[in-house]
This record gives sequence, structure tokens and C-alpha cells, in this order.
Amino acid sequence: MTNGRGGLAATPGPEPVPVHVRLETPGDEPGVRRLNLAAFPGPEEADIVDRIRREAPDGWHSIVAVGAPGTPAAGVVVGQLLLSPCPVEDPDGRRLATVLAIGPVAVLPEHQFRGVGSALMGAAISLAMARGAPALVLLGHPEYYPRFGFASARAVGLEPPAEAWPDAAWMARLLPAWEESMRGTVRYPAAFEPLA
Repeated sequence: MTNGRGGLAATPGPEPVPVHVRLETPGDEPGVRRLNLAAFPGPEEADIVDRIRREAPDGWHSIVAVGAPGTPAAGVVVGQLLLSPCPVEDPDGRRLATVLAIGPVAVLPEHQFRGVGSALMGAAISLAMARGAPALVLLGHPEYYPRFGFASARAVGLEPPAEAWPDAAWMARLLPAWEESMRGTVRYPAAFEPLA
């Protein structure tokens, strides 16, 4: 998937960054870690990505945006999005389904607001649908994610792993495989405990 001038992920404002969006491959790890350390105030998000990669839960994916050839950012990992499988459990702890959690989503500060995050989100949604995930969930900015079809997760019956997570920031996008019987509590992998 390519994002460039006039592409679906282009946004008003600064010139979009032409990128190639693909799954992370061996050798991307140092660039992904540098990116997350640059994009966030502390190392927690970078550590989560590293731990998920090490533990490799079935169904995890790391999507990267790499600067397109012929551009100043050619070959550089300028964005990354992590998808982690999360069981949805009923009150008795029985697994009802597995959804995918989005996050962290990181873009190099100098490339933010230039379509990279939109390109990553589009790829994540397409991948989740192709893999038959029933829903995507995230804890994020309520002003940003609704443009990608996200709305209140609690309103569709998906409870966060921690009661303290604010309603406005706890969001879900239901996908074609969703069934009403899948309502329950989403359990994040242990790697996310520092942010819980």
C-alpha cells in the first residue's frame, strides 16, 4: 500500500509523506524501537512492542510505514502500528471471541500530521478484516479515531480490562465477523500492564 499526494490517506495541511506500508520484517526492529522512543515521552510503548514481538502471541502483527524511494525519508521506518490479539471473556472467564487491539501507533514527530497514521490505520483495518477479526479496539484520542469508524466500545458491549479507562477514549470498530454474542470484557496481553 502506498500513500502519497492525492492518496486516500492524504489529509489537508502539510504535504503528505510518501510511504510504503507493509508488515514488519526482520531487521526493522531497531528502527521501530527508535521510532517509538522518539514518538512517546517514555520507553513504555517501545517496551510493549518489543515484548509482544518476543512473546509472539498467535495473531499479532506489526505494521510499518517506510519512506518511499526517492524521498528524504527513503528506507526509514517513519511509522508503526501494533495489533495484539485480546480475548473477550464473559463474567465466568470463558473466551467468547478474540479481537485485535490497536496500539501503540507511532509516527516520527517530524512526519506527524502528514498522512502516515492514516495509512497505518487503513492497513490495520484491512488486515483485521482479511484475518476475520470481529472487532478492533483501542484506547486513544476521541477526536482522532472516529474518522476510521471507531465509536464507544462500551456501547457495543466491549468492556475495557480496567474500569478506570475513560469511556470517550475506549473505542471499538466492529467488523463483518462481529456477532452480538461476543460482548464481554477485553483482556489485553501482559505486555500492556505498565500502561493499565
